[in-house]
Amino acid sequence: MSCSIGGCVEIDAKKILSDFGDFVRESFTLKPFPLIGLDIGQSSVKMAIVQKNGNDYKLMRFACIPLPEASLIEDEIQLHDEIVDAIKEAYTQLKTKNKYIALGLFGPNTIARKLQLAGGNDEEIEDQVSWEAEQYLPFAIEDSAISYFNFGENEGGGVDVLVCAARNDILRSFVELVEDAELKVRLVDIGVVSVTNVISYVLSEQLSNTEDSFMFLDIGAQKTSLVIFKNQKIMFAKEMAVGGGMITEEIQRQMGVNYTEAEDLKTNGDENGNLPEEILEIFDDVVEVFFAEIKKTIDFYVSSTQDESLVGCVTTGGSSSIPGVIEGLEALLGVEVIQLNIFDKITYDKKGIPQDELENISLRGVEAIGLAMREYKR
Repeated sequence: MSCSIGGCVEIDAKKILSDFGDFVRESFTLKPFPLIGLDIGQSSVKMAIVQKNGNDYKLMRFACIPLPEASLIEDEIQLHDEIVDAIKEAYTQLKTKNKYIALGLFGPNTIARKLQLAGGNDEEIEDQVSWEAEQYLPFAIEDSAISYFNFGENEGGGVDVLVCAARNDILRSFVELVEDAELKVRLVDIGVVSVTNVISYVLSEQLSNTEDSFMFLDIGAQKTSLVIFKNQKIMFAKEMAVGGGMITEEIQRQMGVNYTEAEDLKTNGDENGNLPEEILEIFDDVVEVFFAEIKKTIDFYVSSTQDESLVGCVTTGGSSSIPGVIEGLEALLGVEVIQLNIFDKITYDKKGIPQDELENISLRGVEAIGLAMREYKR
């Protein structure tokens, strides 16, 4: 599935000649352009290059550059220049001349939601999307960029669509980051959709039973994306403001250390590589908050849809490796919980991707890789 959004972005006069050159090259190219996936997260910038061959994908290059603390707060850019520098550094590591970017967006000023519509021709469906989306958007529809993907006819004779939207000013601010890094945005997507595309591709066989529901959890530093997936569709999606960064903040507060020291304690433990008892207690406290949020969301979904067919849960994201998360989710949900390994199906270039980076990429790189799986068609 794909759902892309875009908006009008002003172009500096100095870029006209360069952009005209791109237009000429694109005009004489019949094949879709490959795109570099760019995930600007709250703790790092991640970029990926993926090669498509038929229905198969191969990861060619991947780069991850840490960001200073509070570079982003939710989806508000705080340290513009530092993020631009990180994008430039990641791009340099990719060793490519391709400057075309598929950009992911996230946060409270974006939304991905499945809607059931009456159906009709394309124009009628588009009108229905605008009308229905206005009821659910947490921001004014006239200030937003909206796109949708039509899943086709549903059992009731209407159609199911996935609507994606973002506030225009947020969209522009992220596009400006990319342009200031001297790259060109050709596609914008909602991060949760990109992650779902990867998971549904890697686990296509397991997800083939249309009667069963699966939960996808992308657990990051400051946010967790939850998706209920059934019958090859996103049935429900929600982004929650909980993640591994809460542990870092608590370590800072309780132990009186700075951000870097707290991250090191969380990841590496003490000088002997062990997690001190007080750190484990912080883990437990934060994980309990996380579980409470998950339970509240699942209860809402079941009560509003009467869907009790959940049979499994798939996790990804750097914070999915927090001790106790997998076991706690299994106890909470009563289903098997597995951690996604993208390399079960996606291959990789052994010259471009170090073997010792595979686990880290599989955990933290899913959104960037999902974006890089997209293509730009003029």
